[in-house]
Amino acid sequence: MQRFRLPNYRAPVSSQSLTRWVGRLVLLTLGVLAVGLLVGFVRMTWAEHKINQESAQQLAANEAQQQRNAALKGEAEFRESGMYAEQAAREQLGMARDGDTVLLPTVVIPAASPPAPPPAANPSEPQVVLAATSASTPNYQRWWRALFPGTADNP
Repeated sequence: MQRFRLPNYRAPVSSQSLTRWVGRLVLLTLGVLAVGLLVGFVRMTWAEHKINQESAQQLAANEAQQQRNAALKGEAEFRESGMYAEQAAREQLGMARDGDTVLLPTVVIPAASPPAPPPAANPSEPQVVLAATSASTPNYQRWWRALFPGTADNP
C-alpha cells in the first residue's frame, strides 16, 4: 500500500535567505541585550543617586548630633563645676559671699483707688506700697519684674 504524502509547498531554503535570517536573529538578540543593559545601567545610576542623597542626609544628621553632644558635654561640665554651685546658691537661695552687696529690687504697685492719706508727721514724704515678694523668687526674676513691670513673662 502506498502512503499518501502532502505536496511540499515550501520554497526551498537557500543559503542566502538562511544567512539573512540568522543575521536578523543575531541583531534582534543584540538589541534585546543592549536594552537590558541600558535598563540595568539606569537602575544602578538611580540607586547610586539615592545612596548619595541618604549619605549626605546622614552626614548632616551626624554633624548635628555631634554639635548637640558637645553642647551637652559642656553643660554637664559646667553643672559639675563649683562656679555653677555658686551661681545656683546666689540666684536660687539668695546667698552672697562675705563683703558682697546684694541689690534686691522692690516693686512699687500703685493702689487701685488711693485712699485718703492719714495725717502724717511729714506730708512731703511719698506713700510707698511694697509688693510682696517671696524669698524663693530668684534675684534675676525680681530684677526683670522691676525693669519690665508690664510683662508677665520671665526671661
